[in-house]
Amino acid sequence: MLRWATLLERNPHQIIGLLPPSWAGGDARGPMIDRPSAIDVAWDDVVLRVMGLAGRSRREAKAFFGLSDAELDRIVAGSWRCPIRPAWQVAARIRNVECPRLENAIVGSVLALILVFCAIFYWII
Repeated sequence: MLRWATLLERNPHQIIGLLPPSWAGGDARGPMIDRPSAIDVAWDDVVLRVMGLAGRSRREAKAFFGLSDAELDRIVAGSWRCPIRPAWQVAARIRNVECPRLENAIVGSVLALILVFCAIFYWII
């Protein structure tokens, strides 16, 4: 997965077409707009194909990278409001799925701040 993120970071401002979420489409559906998807970027890499990436479909990428539907959706899926993303954002999504510690630390810090503010508010009133 880190190689996949590195491939996207080579051209960080490349526009990546996002796929419909797994619950909205199917394996055969491509990007929502006419842009290469993150899976297409992985498929274009000879090293990943030699390592066993069998094709460009959602199912094959999920099996190769060992991802669940939710994890793959977090990386490659978009919405009707946002059908594209810069490559650096998709790479950040890959890194967060691969190693979610930083993301969890940020969420934990925000929750701790909310609890502190609630305690202060409760103490004042």
